[in-house]
Amino acid sequence: MEEKVLAKKDLEEIFTGFEKRQDGKFKALEERMDQKMTSLEVRVIDQFHIISEGLMDQINLLAEGHTGIVGRLDRMEKENGRQHLETRALFKLSFSELDRRLTDLELQVKDLQEWKKQVESRLRI
Repeated sequence: MEEKVLAKKDLEEIFTGFEKRQDGKFKALEERMDQKMTSLEVRVIDQFHIISEGLMDQINLLAEGHTGIVGRLDRMEKENGRQHLETRALFKLSFSELDRRLTDLELQVKDLQEWKKQVESRLRI
């Protein structure tokens, strides 16, 4: 059997051919990876948009609920303030009425005491 000796030029041609084939394979692999990454990027962005739209809807619902609660609290606060003023007015009216009645009683007691003095002075005579 005859051994074939490869010359440097032959080896360079073999390696050059190998490199070209490998470069082609790597370029094809790189293009497929780029396509897959682009596809993944598009899917991630689409999913993010879907999720963010859902979150925005829920945030809007929460804001509407918050607005409703604040409105209700405002109405309750006004109603409590009105009731407080009414209660104070009733107490003031009741106090005024009691003060008037007490003054009337004091005058009656004073009149009775004077009448008593007059009766006692007549009885001593």
